[in-house]
Amino acid sequence: MSIEEWLNKLRSSDRAFYNIMAMEIWSLAKSMDTIVPGFWSRFMVNRRNAMQEFVERRRATGENSDAGPVTEAQSD
Repeated sequence: MSIEEWLNKLRSSDRAFYNIMAMEIWSLAKSMDTIVPGFWSRFMVNRRNAMQEFVERRRATGENSDAGPVTEAQSD
């Protein structure tokens, strides 16, 4: 297997893992919505707020999207 084929397989596996994690989170949140009505909408509001804060923090520090996650040590 060539390096290019190996990288393509790795990218595909990474996307599959991401999709599985997204499905697990959705399943958990949907199950919680059955137990606690309104959980899903609060979850989505919190998710949107967290994403906005993340984007603002990235813009404030001038980091590009390939730099990886911002840790607490980096944000101080």
